[in-house]
Amino acid sequence: MGVTESFWNEFSGWYNPRLTLDDSITQSAGNLVQEVRKAVGKRDFWQVSESELSAIYIATALLKPGNVVETGVGPGTTSFAFLSAIGNSGNLYSFDLGVKYGQEKAELPVGFVVPERVKKNWHLTIGNSRETLLPKLREIGSVNIFFHDSEHTYDHVTLELDSVLPYLRGNWIIMVDNFDWTDAPHDFAERNKFSLVRVVDDLCFIHS
Repeated sequence: MGVTESFWNEFSGWYNPRLTLDDSITQSAGNLVQEVRKAVGKRDFWQVSESELSAIYIATALLKPGNVVETGVGPGTTSFAFLSAIGNSGNLYSFDLGVKYGQEKAELPVGFVVPERVKKNWHLTIGNSRETLLPKLREIGSVNIFFHDSEHTYDHVTLELDSVLPYLRGNWIIMVDNFDWTDAPHDFAERNKFSLVRVVDDLCFIHS
């Protein structure tokens, strides 16, 4: 949980200095990391780092979003974080290709880390986000947090960020994992006069 203090100083400083970080939130983030660590073990499913997972959980718990949209589920570690943070007060809409990858992972379904107890408000769409994302965004209507962790090419990142832009509402945040794999997040932020902040590892937040 070494990320907590440094992340909080960064997050509160640029987003909202009046936010109060409750000890229960950091404790819950720690519990989440422990549960994910147990479910994943020493295997590599290309999941986000534990520091990134903590930051994602804390930010979501603080912002209390109504609608969260994520692209790229994989084992479901970030899905678990979002669902745990929003509880019954919001919805998570996830998009994934649904293709199992790697010999070791062949029998594990998308989102296997997500426990049944938090799945009530989870809406999972299987398919390429090039075809599935925009129709679902029109249906959802408003997005408070958007998390990109699917195909990290310039064109695909740009497509997803441009698609969600008209639907961002309230105190919104865009989160991008592996943001330094392409210039797309920086170009998107610059084009729209948004701020891009590296939070931890290769996770960034974008906000107006």
